[in-house]
This record gives sequence, structure tokens and C-alpha cells, in this order.
Amino acid sequence: MTTLNSRGAACCAPTARQATPWAIAAGKRAASLPQWLTQAGAMAGFVAAILLSNYALQNFPNVKLFDMLVFLAGYSLGFRRGAAVAAAAWLVYGNFNPFGPSGMPLLLVLMASEVGYALAGAMARRLLQPSRITGLLPSKASLVFAIAALVSTLAYDFATNVYTGLSWAALAGSSEYARWIGVSLFNPGALHFMAAHLSSNLVFFVSLAPIAIVAARRLSK
Repeated sequence: MTTLNSRGAACCAPTARQATPWAIAAGKRAASLPQWLTQAGAMAGFVAAILLSNYALQNFPNVKLFDMLVFLAGYSLGFRRGAAVAAAAWLVYGNFNPFGPSGMPLLLVLMASEVGYALAGAMARRLLQPSRITGLLPSKASLVFAIAALVSTLAYDFATNVYTGLSWAALAGSSEYARWIGVSLFNPGALHFMAAHLSSNLVFFVSLAPIAIVAARRLSK
């Protein structure tokens, strides 16, 4: 669709398919901004929300809004932008972590694993459009988001724990990689943190994610 701007010049308005709730929720004027600018602003907003919530919840290991926000970024902005949000947030948080900076190999594993949530969000968008989400429980959205939380969180914990097992094997000078991976996956501490991670993500994805999508849709009107 072609419109005229305030100077009378022709410009292209973003189509309904291009625009996303988060891209225009910053205000009614967002629709008149270039598409790349609204998308960049939305991505920056997600990264800021991730960092602020991570630091606020630093005393609750493995209980974070990080994963849900990356999922929402993938859902609302698409996989590539959601993946960029995941990588950018880990690049900052991984280097300015209250528990110390992550080494580069671990940081790359964390970034790659976090991208899985953006992929889950993009796939959930194909199954469920924002207009079909009500925020009420139970609903189809809560079921889809619960499955997304379960699969992506298990994949994330598996990938990061495999890296931990390989690291332990290297430190021990051992070639029994399968044994060390098994230890990293099934030791009591790992199981405890995995349970906390999975249960908190299920709660956040099912209860908060639909509400956030509905709120963004209403703000965009």
C-alpha cells in the first residue's frame, strides 16, 4: 500500500503481515517509522528486558524470564531477529554476569542453545496467530506454549550439560566422554537445576507469554 508522508512524498506503509504487535506497540506513531527502525527498537527492548530481569532474579538460579522473552521475540519478530536477541543478550550477560564472565566456548554454546527458544517462538507463530490468543487459561495457546517450553528447555539443558560433561572430561584428562556426559546430565545438582529451569519456564510460558501477546496487540490498536 502506498501513502503520502507529511511532505507529500510517496512512501510504502508496512503491510499487516509485516507489522507485528511488538513492532508497533511503542506507540501509534510507530507505523509511520521505517520498518527496520521499529524492528530494531523492538529487538533492543527485548534485550533490555532480558538483562533487567536477569539481574533482578540473580538470586534465583535457573529461574529467569530470559527464555520466555527470547521465545516472544521469535514469535513476534521472526526467527532471525529472535536469534539476534538471544545472541545479543547473552553477549552482554555472559560477559557481565554476577557470577563471573563466561569463557568464549561456553558463551557460544549458550548463545546457540538459547536460539532454540527463538525457533520455538517462530514455529508457535505458524500454529497460532496473535488474534487467536486470549490470555485465558486453559486454552490452545497455553497448550502450544507449554509444549514449546518443554521441548526447548529440555534441548537447552541437554546441550549445555553435554558441554559441561565434555569440559569435565578434558579437565580430568579422560577420554571417557560418555561417562562424563552422563555424570553432568544425571548428577543430583544437575537434576535439581533442570527441574527448577523446566518448571519455571512452563509457568512463565503458559501464564505470562499469552498475556504479553494480548497486551502488545491491544497497545498496537
